[in-house]
Formats: sequence, structure tokens, C-alpha cells
Amino acid sequence: MSLLLITAASFLGIILGKLLFKKWVNHLTIYCLIMGGLIFFYELKLLPYVDIIPLAWFFIVSSFLSFLFGILTIVSARNLGSKSEIDSEKSIITMPIFADDGKALKYSILFFSFIGFFVAFQRWWVLIHMFGSIPAVLVNAGIIYRLNVNGEIKDFIPILPNFVYVAVFLVGIYTAYKRRFTFLTFLPFISIIIKELTYFGRGEILFSLMEFLFSFLLFRHLLNNESSKKFKFSKKNAIIASTILIIFLGVSASLIRVTRGSYENFTGGSSQLKQLKGNFIISPSIYLYLSCDVGVFSKYLERDEENTKFGQNSFLIGYDFLSKLGILKKISAFQKGYFIPMWANTGTYMRELHADFGIAGLFLGPYLIGLLITWFWFKFYEQKNLIVFAFLVYFYLIVGFSFLVMVTRLNQWYISLFIIIIYLPFLEKMAIRRKSLNLLKE
Repeated sequence: MSLLLITAASFLGIILGKLLFKKWVNHLTIYCLIMGGLIFFYELKLLPYVDIIPLAWFFIVSSFLSFLFGILTIVSARNLGSKSEIDSEKSIITMPIFADDGKALKYSILFFSFIGFFVAFQRWWVLIHMFGSIPAVLVNAGIIYRLNVNGEIKDFIPILPNFVYVAVFLVGIYTAYKRRFTFLTFLPFISIIIKELTYFGRGEILFSLMEFLFSFLLFRHLLNNESSKKFKFSKKNAIIASTILIIFLGVSASLIRVTRGSYENFTGGSSQLKQLKGNFIISPSIYLYLSCDVGVFSKYLERDEENTKFGQNSFLIGYDFLSKLGILKKISAFQKGYFIPMWANTGTYMRELHADFGIAGLFLGPYLIGLLITWFWFKFYEQKNLIVFAFLVYFYLIVGFSFLVMVTRLNQWYISLFIIIIYLPFLEKMAIRRKSLNLLKE
């Protein structure tokens, strides 16, 4: 019965999202797909998961309704009040960033991607120096992963790894504008994967994939409304390239999993799940990653034994900064795990909101996220402001990661967003300058 209710509620939320935003890709639809899918997979019980306690069910429903009410607050305010005027005179092709037909944008993507390659190769140089050879690095993947977890392998310049996410954000815009996937689309991801093979983790692959998809899809919405020029996207190119990108990233993540030696023999797993044992891409551990978090959230509430400082998870970057100054003791980037009956330590964004702000966090947090992301949505599509677009994409990342963690606990969420906001005005001026120089040459 629970599976039918979850499916029905998710379906209704998806339809409501389409009615409110006139697009299938919107934050309400994505939230329903992600959280509904997470709970659906958990309730399939392909692993002998513990039952979700009633309090957890109450908070799951309450968080969704708070998110929905945040959305409806902005939608209602717009319907009751005076809507902002859409800048119809500002065509997409007259936006400063496209003054030179995207050439400055292209060079910016190359610049930030090459920084990503520099970081990746620097980390490989460090690991080869430590272990002697590339095969030795791969053999010691488990050891290297633990060293990275403990922060014992330092980056050349700590902030530098975040620059590649600027390239990911910009390449989403560029790909949408050029109406086709090219090698440039894949370039930032190649550097990220090379770097992730030195961490033997997969979090940054997921972060970059979501950032690109949201940047690309949300900017496509804007282009689809353009009246002065038709930005028809090649569907064949999109299908082929998207398939290649997802397979490429999926295989890379699976390679990291296999190299690190992930344990696949889950006691009590269903016969269907056991058949996937040893599968390179779809494996029992993948099912665990896609389903366990709501169980961890339930067990976290049931145990009620964590003592978390105010905002410790949501604003972890601030606590890290204070620890570097010696004001506070360093807080681990990894959370306490729970046995459900497999060990897992990520419990959806609800766990962190509750740990940071108590019960109020589960009501006020989703409400503010829904309210702000909806405000950014209408603000961007009416004014075509790229800084607003950056906030929109990064708030979409919060929704995208809601099944896993509160993504603001990751330093790259703050740092890469800050770099993007600082760089965008410079990029627009560079594009305008290039156009002026081209006119002078003519």
C-alpha cells in the first residue's frame, strides 16, 4: 500500500509542478522525483531495511508540504500583486555574454577546465611520489581514500579545485546556446574524473553532473522562449551526447567503486538484488546508495543521540574556517553512521536540517528553499540576469542532493558559487570588448 501512496503522491506533485511552472523541468517536479524515488526504492525492501518510524514519516510529509508552501507563497504573491515586467526588449542574442557569439564564454570554459587538469595532474604527481607508480596508487585505493578522508593529502592551492565547477556551469550555458553537444561539453568532466581517481570518491562527479544538467536545462527554458531567433536543439545530438556523458560518468564512478573494493555481499538481500552482485555498473551497493538515506534519517531520529552545534552541517564551511583560526575544534566532514542493517551515514537533507536547527529546521528550512528558488526562477526568466541564474542553479543543487545530504555542507557549493558571481561581470565585459575590437578591425 505504501508503494502505491508514494507513487500517487509523487505523480500528483510532478503534475502540479508542470501546472505551476509550465515546464516539466522545475524544482517541484525534481523534488518529487528524487525524494519520491528514494522512498519508493527503500520501501521495495530489496535489502532487509528497518521500517521507517512514524515520526520520520511525519517529518518527510511535513518537509514536502513546507517546500510546497514556500513555492505557493511566491506564486500566490505574483497572482495577487503586480508581476514584474518581462524585459521583452532584451533578446537572448543581445545579452552581454553573447556579444561576441559566445567566444569569450568558450575561452573561459577552456581556462577553468585547464585549471581543473592542473589540479588533477598535481594530485597524481603527489600520489605517484608517495606510492611509486600509477599501478601502486590503484592497488592502494582504500588507503588513499582514508588518507583523503582524514585530510592528510593536501592540494597545491586549497581553493583551486573549485575553479573547474565554474567551467561546468558555463559549459551548460554554452551548450544550450550553441544548440549541440561538442567535445568542449565533456572537457570539464574529464578533468574532474581524473582528479576523482586520486580521491577514490564519487561525490564530485555527482555534483558536477547535476550542476551541468541544471545549468543546461534551465538555460534551455530561456532559449525556448526566444522570439527573435529560434534556438532549435538537435535532438539526435542531445540523445547521443547525453547517453555518452551519463555512461562515461557512470562507468567512471563504477571504476572507482571497484578499485576501492566496495563490499557487495549484503546479507538478507532479495534474490533479485543478489543477481546483480558483481555487475560493473548496476550493483547491490548502487541500490544501497539510491535507497538507504531515508532509513538513516529514521534511525537518526529513533536514536536521538547526536549533539550538533547550531548550523554545523548547513554551514560547515564556516566551522572549518574557525577551526583553521584555532577558535573551534575541527569538525569531521563525515557524519555518524547507522546500522539499518547495513552501515550508512547519509540521511537526506532532512537529517542535517533537524540536527542543525531542531524541529523548526524541518519546517522553516524547506519553506525557505522553496520560496527562494521560486523567486530566483521568476526573477531570472523575467530579467535574464546571469547572477540570479547562478543562484537558481545552485539552489537547484540543494534540491538535487536532497535525497543524500544538505549540499551546502560541501565547501565547493559556496566557493564555486562565489567565484562564478565574481567572474560573470568580468566575462560580460570581456565579450563586449571582443565585439568592439572585431568591429574596429572591420
